[in-house]
Amino acid sequence: MWRWDQGRLLYFQFDILKSIASVLVKFDGVNIAECEDIFRKTITDETGMPFAPAHYTVLRNYKRVFECAFLATVSERHLLVSDLCRELAKDDGKFDNVDDFLLSYINRFRFPFPAFDSYNSMDGRIYPFCAIIKYLIALNQKGESPSVSLDDIFHLIVANNCTGFENLEFYKHLVPKAYSVNETEKRQLREMIIFISQLSVLKVYNGRLWLDVTNQAALAELSDKFLSPVENIPKENRTEEFMSLTKLGDTILLPTIEIFTSDITDMEFIEGKRKRVEHFRVDRSPMLRKYYREINRQPICHMCQMDVSKKYPWTDYMLDIHHLLPLSSSVAITTKGTSLQDIVGLCPNCHRSIHVYYTKWLRKKGQDDFNSRVEAMDVYLSAIKEIA
Repeated sequence: MWRWDQGRLLYFQFDILKSIASVLVKFDGVNIAECEDIFRKTITDETGMPFAPAHYTVLRNYKRVFECAFLATVSERHLLVSDLCRELAKDDGKFDNVDDFLLSYINRFRFPFPAFDSYNSMDGRIYPFCAIIKYLIALNQKGESPSVSLDDIFHLIVANNCTGFENLEFYKHLVPKAYSVNETEKRQLREMIIFISQLSVLKVYNGRLWLDVTNQAALAELSDKFLSPVENIPKENRTEEFMSLTKLGDTILLPTIEIFTSDITDMEFIEGKRKRVEHFRVDRSPMLRKYYREINRQPICHMCQMDVSKKYPWTDYMLDIHHLLPLSSSVAITTKGTSLQDIVGLCPNCHRSIHVYYTKWLRKKGQDDFNSRVEAMDVYLSAIKEIA
């Protein structure tokens, strides 16, 4: 059975994980039972998440969240923080964005996983995220629609005992097999899929996971560098296994293909700053654009309120998709999948103008990125007020 921490999905949002990581490193090695009140107040205040219910300890209800996210585990009542957690908590760390983090995660997470009571180091190893993404890439290479439903994953990947070690040719020839799915397993797989959909090349849309790529070089790099399972001998001790899986070593492998467009205005805005690249992945997402258009039928610019179809009657839907949050933030997720709560449609002129506004504001403040969601939204709203 593929397992996950069911019912805690919103705690797995990348921005929330960063906040959680920054708290956990402060308590590394601490016996949390001896400072439960301080720990609860700190993690609640600094993440903005409730960690309910209050009559249970945080670790009783959220230890599996920390473990499944590769942040921390507990040994003899003491919190043990992982290498990935330390890196994620750093302001100047290697993990600039969600891709950096998840690309160091997907080829490490495997079953059997030590967070679960059924852990047995002798069981065969399965790397579920490697298997799923390889199957999507195989569909893409075959010229087929690169998307899967939960049932597809059960009948094609789980039923065929895929491990993630197989090459793309293997996944091109999969045929569905019978598989009896129970509701618990289905809910847990669903939350796994929504979690991994924060990777910029994936989206959850209409109950399916889609491969959302506009740059084939980026797709090739994903396949060649990040989908080979990290192999090490499973440890019998669950704590040792967790720390082994989350050990980064001397080198952190990061993506080099970052710009999904060659548009000169994007190059002007990026100015060599890695943190700003995530924004353009959002702008150029075909799936996100399709999703936004279905929800917002009229192409009305969120900034200047112009109906682009009336201004340019020969056009269809001439709006760009703009991410309102800090430029290194991932696209938000909800319990239903990819969210549009932080996305707006802008006409090309307003889109370029807001890039210029951001650049000038950040230069004036001496910042590479916005420090918070509130700050990013305030700057965007300030720009709207200054439109003549």
